[in-house]
Amino acid sequence: MATTTIKMGKRGTIVLPAKLRKQFGLQDGSLLVTEAKDGEIRIRPAFLYEPPVWSPEETAYFILINSMTKEEWDRNLPDVVAMGVDPTKIEGLEPNHRDGLPTDAEWDAKMTRSSEKLIA
Repeated sequence: MATTTIKMGKRGTIVLPAKLRKQFGLQDGSLLVTEAKDGEIRIRPAFLYEPPVWSPEETAYFILINSMTKEEWDRNLPDVVAMGVDPTKIEGLEPNHRDGLPTDAEWDAKMTRSSEKLIA
């Protein structure tokens, strides 16, 4: 690793050599992280992660597709409608998806049977 000596200016300003700026893709306004460690001052580029923002339709899809029972679907449906999404027009969600879900009672019975098998 090549070292370079730079001079600190007024108010603590430093100028990073052009070669380093180019190597790390730094431009005017780039964010840097500073850290004092082991008697050194370390500077590295800060990488900000911007999570994807889901559209109301994508959010509605995930709410409904993760409903495990008909009753849970029915409890979640008002939230989807409140987002202004027509559940019959959600891409990737079958129009009759709810019909294939078990009821709460069926779900509970299935889970009880599954847990009894694990215990035995």
